[in-house]
Amino acid sequence: MSDGVVAEPVRLRLRRSLGLVAAAAVVEGGCFVLLVPLLGALIDGRFPAAWWWAAALAGLLVLAVVASQAASARQRAVTSAIVASLQHRLAAHVVRLPLGWFGPARTDALARLTNEATRMLAATINGVVAVNIRAAALSAVVWLVLVVVDPVTGAVAAVGLAVLVALYFWAARVLRGATAADNAMTEEINGELLEFAQQQSVLRAYGLTGQANSAMIAALTRVRAASASYFRGAVAGSVAFQTGTALFVSAILLTALHRANSGAMDGVVALTVIVLAALLVDSTAALGRTGGVIWAAERTIAEIAEIIATPVLPEPDTAAAAPGDASVVFQDVVFGYAAGRPVLDGISFEVPHRSVCAVVGPSGSGKTTLARLAARFRDVDGGAITLGGTDIRQLRTADLMARMSMVFQDVYLFDATIRENVLIARPDATAAQLAEAARLARVDEIVDRLPRGWDTTVGEVGSALSGGERQRISLARALLKDADVVLLDEATSALDAENAAAIRSATEALTRDRTVLVIAHRLETVRTADRIVFLEHGRVAETGTHTELLALGGRYASFWHEQERAQRWKIGAGAPV
Repeated sequence: MSDGVVAEPVRLRLRRSLGLVAAAAVVEGGCFVLLVPLLGALIDGRFPAAWWWAAALAGLLVLAVVASQAASARQRAVTSAIVASLQHRLAAHVVRLPLGWFGPARTDALARLTNEATRMLAATINGVVAVNIRAAALSAVVWLVLVVVDPVTGAVAAVGLAVLVALYFWAARVLRGATAADNAMTEEINGELLEFAQQQSVLRAYGLTGQANSAMIAALTRVRAASASYFRGAVAGSVAFQTGTALFVSAILLTALHRANSGAMDGVVALTVIVLAALLVDSTAALGRTGGVIWAAERTIAEIAEIIATPVLPEPDTAAAAPGDASVVFQDVVFGYAAGRPVLDGISFEVPHRSVCAVVGPSGSGKTTLARLAARFRDVDGGAITLGGTDIRQLRTADLMARMSMVFQDVYLFDATIRENVLIARPDATAAQLAEAARLARVDEIVDRLPRGWDTTVGEVGSALSGGERQRISLARALLKDADVVLLDEATSALDAENAAAIRSATEALTRDRTVLVIAHRLETVRTADRIVFLEHGRVAETGTHTELLALGGRYASFWHEQERAQRWKIGAGAPV
């Protein structure tokens, strides 16, 4: 098991439990050792001696059963500890990861690994790995007995075992490669299927379904090819191992028969060799039957190890002094999601204490990235961001978050009540404080019209509410938190008149007497901002007040006039003038 995935004390317990499994298998193998003299006594008619050997065999069988049960109990206990260790290790690491790490795909993978995958891994360790340890130990014991009974046949068995081991690792390599290709293709097709489904309304409206269907058919063809390659690898590995096993047992049987016919061994020894060969084949066959499950478990361990290897957000050893005020300064900030491809390049500007700075610019200019860097979703690649004169990297995450409220477009609501979703911002808030935040965000209107009021469950990710209602609850959270700095990404989606008015009034209340960095989409927000920063291609193209930038007649002025024309446009009215 990969270092660091499971704590060392648990790994030590696992090694000991597997050692107990091996020891129980050795005791079981001892039973087969006693079969040799027992069969000899029975065939030679030495029944008194046979009774003694039978009694010894019965006693050893009882010991083998007790040892096996003890090993199983220990294995189950260790398996539970492994699952707990994996889940705790993941949880402890994930809470220290940068907020920017979390996305839909990673969140889904994390949920899968924490639940189904860890249980599957536990079942693998508890069952499959233990079975293989038993099979290996038992095979070793049986082979040693075979060597003692007839060294020549033992040598043939050693060659056969070496061939089977080689076939096992060859099949593993083929199947691992095919599995990796199949997994990659499955992930690709899942993305294409989602995109295909989302495009249906547009494709059908413009009669382009044939073109999309062709692309989807091509993607499905690639999936079938990858799946066929996977199954060819699985079948080839299985057939090779089964063929090797058949040749293995045939070689031992032919060797035993040849030696019996030539007089090199008597009938009793030949019979014993045949019994031992059958036991040896049965033990080694278990390895082939469980290989696929083990390889799947290896993939799960690799995924968990990949998450644990993800660098955490560094925390300062000692808490820095509290920021002097709520000003936010970007000092020559450079950042990119991929090396050598900066999204922001040399960004410098200041948001003074208790002022509103509107960030505007074309799509893809880095506006959202800028706001999320201010909340330290990720660390900058160059430069610095300061809060009240203190580099945010010198602040503990909890201290930084306590000074900020964030309202982004991708609102997340927990599958809980409206009350619980708002109070998450400030669990110790009084009823009066909750009511005031609800009034300012006009969440009280939502509560009043619902039969269960505050105790209404919003559903998974707030699915029981409209987009505008979710935005209002998010604003109520920020109002209740009452932080010094507000990072606001205005909603771009179309809202009905009621929600638009409610969000506008809540935003005005939220930005009053606070330091605000807003990704602005509404003209009113831009016009009334104390400072405007126009981003383009990841750089600050222009900065100033609304009046100053209009007088400049540059990129901001063009943006403003475009927005004004778009706002005046109406269906059937022709182009605005």
